[in-house]
Amino acid sequence: MVGTALLGTLLVSMLLAGGRIEAQSARASRRIAACRSADRLLESWWSDRTKFPRDDGGDVQGGEGLRWRTHRIENESAEEWGAEVVALEIVSVNAGGEGEEILATVEVMLPVENLENEDEKADGNDAD
Repeated sequence: MVGTALLGTLLVSMLLAGGRIEAQSARASRRIAACRSADRLLESWWSDRTKFPRDDGGDVQGGEGLRWRTHRIENESAEEWGAEVVALEIVSVNAGGEGEEILATVEVMLPVENLENEDEKADGNDAD
């Protein structure tokens, strides 16, 4: 009788542990997908840093339920060097739009002077 109770307890413990492992594996897979999405976005934006999105967002192509957003981060040290820090976040939006989870964040330092030069050229005020 006691042996049966012990075997039953062992079986329930193993099933609960297996469920936790599956949930943890699913979360890890989601984070890996978010990191890959961040890498693809950064690769596409890096070719022209002046067009790197700041304070923007959108859906991740091919990333079901994933969205990206960027925002500037105040950083006095970067500003002293003529740069700014922009954070890219990949978030998972829950079904029904209720809540979100940040899965990956990357901070990038970008030169500010390129933006100013491009603005001047667009206005026709370049010194050339």
